[in-house]
Amino acid sequence: MAFRKIISKNPYTNQIIKEFPFTPTSELLQKIDRSHEAYQVNKKIPLKKRVEKLRKLGNTLETNATKYAKLITTEMGKPSSAALLEVKKCASQCLFYADQATNFLRTERVKTEGKKTLVEYHALGPIYHLSPFNFPFWLTFKGVIPSLLIGNTVIHRNSDSTPLCGLAIEELMMGAGFEDGEFQNVFTSPEQTETIIGHKYIRGVSFTGSNNVGSIIGSLAGKYCKKSVLELGGSDPFIVLKDADVDLAVRLAMSTRLANCGQVCFSGKRFIIAEQIYEPFKAKLIEKIAQYKIGDPSNPATQLGPLARADLVDSIDRQVQTGINQGASLLYGGQRVEGPEYAKGNFYMPTVCEVPEGNILLKEETFGPVFALVKAKNEEEVVRIANDTEYGLGCTIVSRDTSRAEEIGSQIESGSVFINEFVRSDPRLPSGGVKNSGYGRELGVFGVHEFANIKTVWVD
Repeated sequence: MAFRKIISKNPYTNQIIKEFPFTPTSELLQKIDRSHEAYQVNKKIPLKKRVEKLRKLGNTLETNATKYAKLITTEMGKPSSAALLEVKKCASQCLFYADQATNFLRTERVKTEGKKTLVEYHALGPIYHLSPFNFPFWLTFKGVIPSLLIGNTVIHRNSDSTPLCGLAIEELMMGAGFEDGEFQNVFTSPEQTETIIGHKYIRGVSFTGSNNVGSIIGSLAGKYCKKSVLELGGSDPFIVLKDADVDLAVRLAMSTRLANCGQVCFSGKRFIIAEQIYEPFKAKLIEKIAQYKIGDPSNPATQLGPLARADLVDSIDRQVQTGINQGASLLYGGQRVEGPEYAKGNFYMPTVCEVPEGNILLKEETFGPVFALVKAKNEEEVVRIANDTEYGLGCTIVSRDTSRAEEIGSQIESGSVFINEFVRSDPRLPSGGVKNSGYGRELGVFGVHEFANIKTVWVD
């Protein structure tokens, strides 16, 4: 462990920007103590004061969006235009919860035979929050802002490959007024995970990431009776019904699958196409993909940048080659991007495969720009294939008959269904999955109540 480090590396050049050692356990324990002390103060601060801090945080993000977008692009390879949208979404998250604070935390009166019966929402305590590399700002703000609003404090662990983003967020929090230990960034090792979750002061853990790590986090949370929220992998079905607008279906397919170079849990990954519309959809998809601009993520014209790490390129290529060996037909891509401009970066071609059922490209989550196409004979087969997965994050359905699409959507085992739009998170709506995609919800009022002490008060 002593020789491991957290490394910030530019995915376009693979040059190391900076390295960090793991936080020593003695320092980590001090941070947990400080987080507990901050919680004792933060939970008593009037809601109005916490709201003021969130507004300041949101306004700072809006004003400096370009600065932080550049950091995201440099550290994880997201095209600059998408990185800018990520930062602005974080600003919107802060301002949304500032606007809704009173509504979300208002004491509710329930009619019973008692003289007065109330449901109150109180802070729970220090929360250990672990966020991944693919949205280093958004997937931190997504869960952290509701916790800070209610009066919790946060120990935050960013991805191994985005440490500078984690430090920048900590600096932003302090500048907004969360400067007394309410939000602290740490570089913890896997061996320290149980030390944190098992600590008497930690009251909950929020994790977004892989199923393997999520199962460990969930097991430890259960062992120590800590509340946990997990958003894990996804292999979302993208359903195109026989009456769909092909142009719309292709546009949405590309938007969901090529965003962030395919490194999105909620992106469509299994493209289940009605046989009546399969051939025109396939032809137009490949035509449009061939026009996509791949290159330097800092260039505003770039639509597809590099994957965040070199091992992710190896992983997606392994899945594609295994899929082909298992009977998939390669229609486009299926290899690293060639050419001097791409030689040092973690580039992989957008890839389209026709895939038989049971293939690895349908069974495993593919975290890269890979389209797995499967033909469906009828709507019953659409639903069966869509639900034939261990995952259950989101689902997209494209159809001119929205009523019928809603009926089909009600049969899909997922945390969300988007009709004639691709799946994405929205501060106003709950976000999360079912089955092996995790449990619990972030965003909306649910994001505040997940890590709340929901207290019943009965007066007679």
